[in-house]
Amino acid sequence: MARGIDLDQRSLGRQRKVGWAVGIGLALAIPGPAWGQNPRAISISADVQEANANTGVFVATGNVTLRFPAERLTARAQKAVYYSQEQRIELEGRVTVRQGENQLQAEKVIYHIGKGILQAVPSPGQQVESIYVLPAPTASP
Repeated sequence: MARGIDLDQRSLGRQRKVGWAVGIGLALAIPGPAWGQNPRAISISADVQEANANTGVFVATGNVTLRFPAERLTARAQKAVYYSQEQRIELEGRVTVRQGENQLQAEKVIYHIGKGILQAVPSPGQQVESIYVLPAPTASP
């Protein structure tokens, strides 16, 4: 009898977790121009990045920049944490989010991806600042 690979449910779960971490690691190692291949890709640059295959949490710290070209969005922070199971991204530390001409500044920004909800939290005693450029009015017929 030939030896095979044991693919019980526990080992499949471990393989999926390891695959997720390897996938994140490979995606982050791709040079800038390759991001154009997938319009939904988000590129992340930071001083330090790590992915935990057991928890599904990805952490980037120090001079973090996220770019999401499909949404014309760029975000800068000191720390970014992506919770894959909850589909949530948290940005902390002098956060600036720009989308086109619109801009948001806060100490912490939480984005619930599946819900499309963004929460901005100021530093104690401060306020969140937003600049929204309104579209030009359309002419009435």
